[in-house]
Amino acid sequence: MAEIKDTGKVWIKGSVGPVHAVRIDDKIFATGKKEDQSIELWIKNNGLCLDLHDSKKGERTARFIPLNAKQTLAGTLFNGFEKTRHADVLIVASDGEQTEEISIAGKEYQEGGFSNLDSQTFWQTIWINKD
Repeated sequence: MAEIKDTGKVWIKGSVGPVHAVRIDDKIFATGKKEDQSIELWIKNNGLCLDLHDSKKGERTARFIPLNAKQTLAGTLFNGFEKTRHADVLIVASDGEQTEEISIAGKEYQEGGFSNLDSQTFWQTIWINKD
């Protein structure tokens, strides 16, 4: 069974700075987490599930990255990884072709009470109301 083994930052070739990432088994996944966002993540339905929340801006994103997504970005482990040897790596992009996400902001965020929902409830609510 897949398991989140480590977390830290990676430097993707050609980027201006490091980005948040996790290691699931032997594969590195960029999460797309921005500096002011909180993050909750777990594995379910053969994918990495992310709840990215910026309560100051009133924005929240549910992102699903399949575990079998292709590693298309070259980079290197930057910092924060405590259980992973420093190395050049291939990274799964947070915005790759197979990634699915739904974001909510503004009036819909405020009126829907999305600021107070725990991650699991947020996910259930947002994906059920997707269509």
